[in-house]
Amino acid sequence: VVQLTKTLATELGPHAIRVNAVAPGWIRTPMTDRHGAEQQQRAEATMTRISPLGRVGEPEDVAHTVLHLASDASAFTTGQILRPNGGVAMPW
Repeated sequence: VVQLTKTLATELGPHAIRVNAVAPGWIRTPMTDRHGAEQQQRAEATMTRISPLGRVGEPEDVAHTVLHLASDASAFTTGQILRPNGGVAMPW
């Protein structure tokens, strides 16, 4: 996805088409909730501890990133991978 984003941004930029990707970190969703309460609590405690912002991400955090990319405020942004992850470095 990273290379595809960069390639498409290069190819489509001359046509005023911006291409970016969003790669969120740990976000609380029904999918993360289905692992059981104990495992969920451990995972959230770990993420809260290692996140510089001290919390787990919410779907709204990703939505705000996407809204920014769709707005004129990001008119000079293309070929980027935005990572709404609360500052937690991901291994990829």
